[in-house]
This record gives sequence, C-alpha cells and structure tokens, in this order.
Amino acid sequence: MNLYEEQFSNEHDFPRVETPSKILIIASTGRCGSHMLGHALHKTDAFGYPLEYANLANLSEWKKKLETKDLEETIAELKRRRTSPNGVFGIKIHYSHIKEFGGFENVLKCFPDAYYILLSRENVLKQAVSLSIASQTGGWISGQKLVSNDPKYDFNQIDESLRSIILDNASWRYALAANGCNYIEMDFDNVCNNLADSLQSIASFVNCEIDKSKIPSKQVTKKQSNQKNTEWATQFISDTNKNKELLCDLKPSFLTKVKRKLS
Repeated sequence: MNLYEEQFSNEHDFPRVETPSKILIIASTGRCGSHMLGHALHKTDAFGYPLEYANLANLSEWKKKLETKDLEETIAELKRRRTSPNGVFGIKIHYSHIKEFGGFENVLKCFPDAYYILLSRENVLKQAVSLSIASQTGGWISGQKLVSNDPKYDFNQIDESLRSIILDNASWRYALAANGCNYIEMDFDNVCNNLADSLQSIASFVNCEIDKSKIPSKQVTKKQSNQKNTEWATQFISDTNKNKELLCDLKPSFLTKVKRKLS
C-alpha cells in the first residue's frame, strides 16, 4: 500500500473524541512541501494527521468510506477520528481548496480559533516546475500511480503555475492577516534542512508538548524532484529572457484575478 492509499486506512485513526481542543492548519499551495510536513507532524502523534481532506479527489474517497454526504459532515467525522490524544486535529488546505468550503469565512466557521502554518517556498520557480511536472504525470506524492512517465517542458504551463502560486500565497497572507488569524510563516527549505527544530517550533506555537523520541530526524516522504526539474527551470529563465516584454507584463487577466481574490 502506497502513501496515497494508506491515508484512508483505519490504522491511522486515533481513539475517538467528540471534538478537538486545538486545530492546526497547514496553509499551503501545490508542491510547497506540505505533504512532507504533514507526514512529519503525524509521526509525533501530537498533531493529528494533517492531510488534504478537502482535496476534491480525496474528499470523494472519504465520503465513500465514511458514508457522509458533504464536506461539513466529512470533516466533522474526521475530527472525531483523526484528533491525536492531546486534542489536536491537523489538516492541510491549499488555497485552491477554500472554494470547497464555500469561501474563507466558512473555513473560519469550520475551524474556529485555528493555528495556521503558512508554508511556502522561497524558490517559487522550482515550485512551479514541480507543479507542471506533477500535473502531467499525476504523481503528486511518491508511490502514486502515474498517468504519464514522460512529461514535456511547457513554458506556458510553468508560467501559469508560477503566477498562480504567487497569487495564492498573496491571497493566503491577505486572508490570514485581514481576519486576525493566529499564524506563523515557514519556508520549505528551512523545514527540510532543520526538520526537528521546525517541529519543535510548531509545538511551541500551538502550545503543546511533543515526545522528543518521536520527532523524525529526516524526511518521512520521498523526494520527487530530479535533474529534469533543474533543466526546466533553467530553460524557463532562458525563454523568459528571450522575450523581454514578459519581464514586466503581468497580463490583464492575472491582475483581474488578483483584484477579485483580494477584494
């Protein structure tokens, strides 16, 4: 059983509770390292099992498994099953998942007084390249069955991914700040290079104790990037420099999206 299939297993359920006492949300974007962080947090037995429960494909599977009818009912049941013994329930939410809740105001209602970790990558171009590759192969996490083993470099797809990631990161920051949410920001590379310290920082932020013997010293998930990622990033920079007008062109459609999301 691979990591994707394993997430639905009853083996990862904790003793049933009526409601969690604390909620931790990884506020993320695609390919920012949230999968790696979620599994590392899960290993500590102190943050529930922070997965993409609101991802449309995953949600469909959960509804079948739990025999629930909608997102609200599904999340309520997952809170009962996936809250760790210390009372913490964890979930990771990409900005694109917010629409499944019907807007950020409903996220706040579903997860009142939540602690948010805004996870991002400093090298957003590498993230955009990773997103382009995963979109083509279907390999969002290691072990997942691929729909293609031969992704093709696509400047426009990477460009759109880059703009989308930047917009979603900005939208997260606006939503969290404007609503007075309790959040901290963390960088993907820093978490990878200082995993134990990062988990300790999250524990301090949430104000909960973790057993040091359960803190993983290295990443739980398998790295997916390879030489192709570096080559595509280099090619994208080269192609952009050949077309100088792209360097200062945000495109009217992109600016419209920014205004719509932040209004």
